Amino acid sequence: MSSQNQSAAVHLAENNIRVFPCNANKTPRVKGWQDALIRPGWQIAGVWSSHPDAMPAIPVGAHGWLVIDCDKKQNGPDGVAAFYSLCANLGVDLAGAFVVQTPSGGLHYYFRTGTPYGNSSGSLPAGIDVRGVGGYVIAPGAVLPDGRSYRLVQGSFSAISPLPDALAALLKPRSEPAIREVIQPAPEPQNVSGRDLANGKAALQDAYEKIRNAPKGTRNETLNIQLVGLFGLLANGSIQDEQPIIDMVKAAVTENGYAQEDGWDAVWNTYNSAKHKGMSKHRELLGDIEILPWLPEFLNEQVDKYKAAQQRKKESEGQKRKVNVMAFSEIKEKSIEWLWRGYLPLGKLALFAGAGGTGKSTIAFNFAATISNGGFWPDGSRCMALGNVLIWSSEDDPADTIKPRLIAAGADMKRCLIIKGTTDGNGQRLPFDAARDMSMLREIATEIGGVSLFIIDPIVVAVTGDMNKANDVRRDLQGIVDFASDTNCCVLGISHFAKATTGRNAAERVIGSQAFSAFARIVLVAAKDEESQRRVFTRAKSNNSIDTGGFSYAIEAGTLQGGIESTRIRWGESLEGSSRDILASVESDQDGETSKLSLAKRYLAESLTYGPRSSKEMFDEAKERFGISVDTMRRAQRSLGIDAVKDGYSAGWKWALPLTEAINRAKRTA
Repeated sequence: MSSQNQSAAVHLAENNIRVFPCNANKTPRVKGWQDALIRPGWQIAGVWSSHPDAMPAIPVGAHGWLVIDCDKKQNGPDGVAAFYSLCANLGVDLAGAFVVQTPSGGLHYYFRTGTPYGNSSGSLPAGIDVRGVGGYVIAPGAVLPDGRSYRLVQGSFSAISPLPDALAALLKPRSEPAIREVIQPAPEPQNVSGRDLANGKAALQDAYEKIRNAPKGTRNETLNIQLVGLFGLLANGSIQDEQPIIDMVKAAVTENGYAQEDGWDAVWNTYNSAKHKGMSKHRELLGDIEILPWLPEFLNEQVDKYKAAQQRKKESEGQKRKVNVMAFSEIKEKSIEWLWRGYLPLGKLALFAGAGGTGKSTIAFNFAATISNGGFWPDGSRCMALGNVLIWSSEDDPADTIKPRLIAAGADMKRCLIIKGTTDGNGQRLPFDAARDMSMLREIATEIGGVSLFIIDPIVVAVTGDMNKANDVRRDLQGIVDFASDTNCCVLGISHFAKATTGRNAAERVIGSQAFSAFARIVLVAAKDEESQRRVFTRAKSNNSIDTGGFSYAIEAGTLQGGIESTRIRWGESLEGSSRDILASVESDQDGETSKLSLAKRYLAESLTYGPRSSKEMFDEAKERFGISVDTMRRAQRSLGIDAVKDGYSAGWKWALPLTEAINRAKRTA
């Protein structure tokens, strides 16, 4: 059920819902769950790689929601019936409510509210609980180990109804503890200047920023230090009213989660302690100090001296450095090493992109099988670089997806390994982080006797910064590129096409920054025809070989031993032309090709009347006689249902009319 829980968590994250992992007994698996952030789907998938069997949960108070939990247990009160009866008596209409059914048959009712309710059920009937500030519920889509699930009954997160007033009247809002008065006489403020008041205002803003941004473990200390200073300013009159301090504290500790996690009692205990200290040690007033006439000139001189000193330091450091050059006569030339000549280079980064549903991961696992068992590549050549394959996947489940596909492709399981995260000094499992864990991965690669192929699915999981910013992408991918070079393996990063890019240069269609394609030495792409399910594989860019040609392929479904369903790749004929032309042959018709397509159909029908012919021969003839492109010929082939056949393994491809059509034509010409 782990893949279902991960999919549910990713779906929630993509809909701007905060989620965190819970155990099967509904207890949080992480600390600080109250501070769960809204993260992109691929980051949530990375989180779930460390908690594969966890259920997604939602901190409801963080969204300004209230969840009324109606239990339905065999040996307890029926909260569902009680809530229906209550709402009927109060005239509350539940037709538009957001409702989730729990595995036990209970119901979760979600409502929006601006009032900070806690987890008290107030005056609601027995069998009904409330989850508000500081509370959480298991999210819709979550699945228990026994297969039972939390199922969405009605509504959507984007249209959660406000809490009805009749129900709100039965609940008790969460109260904040009162601020105790500190019996500490403050000295009479004297000679408070405009500069002092400005200083007090700036100190309030600075304290707010520091408290709001204080990391866990330092929140209470930061709050205390900042408040002691502010109360010193309150004592000398730079801050003339305590209320702005109270308002600032409420806002800051709510935003950083301190109040929700440690409670308001802890906040106000620290507040009162800091008030006592600060009021007894008030700060000295600054006053309106007169600037001496000579001071600006003196300060400018000091600045000039500092700049001159920095320049001398820079020049001195520059003298210690030098640029090194080398004649090419001293460099030993070498040829590119290949896993698959022209497609997968050793020691370099390759990118493999395409639209959803093209089977990119399945193709990558087909490559893994070929490398692990010394099989054949799509062009008929044998893999001569038999070796180990390393897989880092944050999307597919290793047990029910990746391994079955490897088995279906005939992979050697002993040579295929998957990254399962890392373990810290305390034994705690953490997600694999390319920014800090690549050195350890190099050691692993050495221990297992080297790695020939490293699959990263998707490649964006290696980018901790903004995937749309070139500098972030280049910085984060540099470690991956260095790993490929140091271990002499091919790194194959899988990505997606950006939306609405059909017809553009294929290398420019990769989602995110163009730095992805620029950093990769080879960019492989795949596409499919939605109507015929025909798929094509080609090169969009190659710094180390030609970038034309490719192969057709199909995805075959099958059942493995034990009844496990999986898929594998069946490679088809070789293709000619540029990547743009090959992709266009399955993605869409090109403008102005209608008449040429009709002409191509007539040409094929006439040319194949008396039997199969070489497809390459017809390509050349159609181009020379009628100016028909290869892509148009292929569209005509698919439209007529023409078969592609091969006389032998090393022979070229031939096209032939379907059997029934050939018989009919033979009768007509007899």
